Amino acid sequence: MDRRPRFSAIVLLAALTFVPATALAQDDVSMSFTAQGVGEQPNSMTVTVSGEMARFDIGEQMSMVWSADWWRMIQHANRMYMEFDKAMMERIRQMTGNMPGAADAQAEIEDFDPANMTFERTGATDTVMEYEVFEVAFSDDEGNGGSMWLSEAAELGMFEIWTKMMTHLESLAGPMMGGGNPAGNLQQYMQYARAQGMPDGKVLRMTTEEGASFEVTGWEWGPFGDDFWNAPDGYEKQTMPAFPR
Repeated sequence: MDRRPRFSAIVLLAALTFVPATALAQDDVSMSFTAQGVGEQPNSMTVTVSGEMARFDIGEQMSMVWSADWWRMIQHANRMYMEFDKAMMERIRQMTGNMPGAADAQAEIEDFDPANMTFERTGATDTVMEYEVFEVAFSDDEGNGGSMWLSEAAELGMFEIWTKMMTHLESLAGPMMGGGNPAGNLQQYMQYARAQGMPDGKVLRMTTEEGASFEVTGWEWGPFGDDFWNAPDGYEKQTMPAFPR
């Protein structure tokens, strides 16, 4: 059985599970990561949240920006961008929801039960940026698992900003969300995590048994100027044929 969808559900819900409700004392923050899939080269990404705005950058190739009412996709290589309003995003969500495998992926998320997860502090330590981190191994009842590396000194971790991003997207007909958002069950998941022995700390690195990894490389606090959310000057606006204005 392919365990990748199951692990994807674990990673998604982990970002919504193991983080205090008062995680971000300040709304304006941008965090950078290095992400590496199994057998792949590492890629950089950045997540930024600020009030009703959110932005996700994938290296220097693409940026996606969300407000309360629209989604903007910027392709830097082609110096172009597209914009989608709520009605258009809802149509995209419906289309992606009907794609092969979408229902199975959504079912993996909905069926995920954090009460079946276990956590164990291994005693291993390392350094991420300037922070000392300790390893917590986690697994579920089907043998899927990995490691989280936590810092007791860092003021921010990856789950705080991912939770902020997911909560923001919940207000949209988010094409990335494929329908429901598990953020609504955050309090229940937090209770499970604490009961199962999840230690306190900010997660700065997460690895899978197969060798994939996410690692925080830095963050900066806002505010961010208006130009940060717009396509750069000289980029051409495109319209998708399926979504005429």
